[in-house]
Amino acid sequence: MKKTLCILLIPFLACTTHKGNVDDILKTDKEFSAMCMDKGMQEAFIKYAADDVVKLRPGEAPIMNKPDLEKMFAEHAQDGVLKFQWTPVKADIAASGDLGYTFGNWSIFVPSDGTTRDTTIYGNYISIWKKQTDGSWKYVLDGGNSTPAPEN
Repeated sequence: MKKTLCILLIPFLACTTHKGNVDDILKTDKEFSAMCMDKGMQEAFIKYAADDVVKLRPGEAPIMNKPDLEKMFAEHAQDGVLKFQWTPVKADIAASGDLGYTFGNWSIFVPSDGTTRDTTIYGNYISIWKKQTDGSWKYVLDGGNSTPAPEN
């Protein structure tokens, strides 16, 4: 009886552990977005990036490592101007437990510069996350595209 009970519990325990990891990635992604709004894109994108990050950019070559990401943000500082936030709508994790992804919707609020109106741009993103040796999650690949405004 005990052996049968143990065999029946193994799939349940595996699913519970798996779900916990998905929750960890979702939590990290939401904290990343909140930091982006609170402290700016530069600080948030650098903090959550893995050393070997790949950052895809529309119409430009990808950034291929963290030092180049830091350089890109230093050259194109937008902190305090743009308000960038996102919400994950789907996530999953590999059976190995060390890779996962989040997919969701983003918006960037661009305030008026005196010659233009306030503008909000919308899009989708995907981030690939890798579990670090300290147990934290860092994104190793990030990219997205713009979309029409959502229907209300």
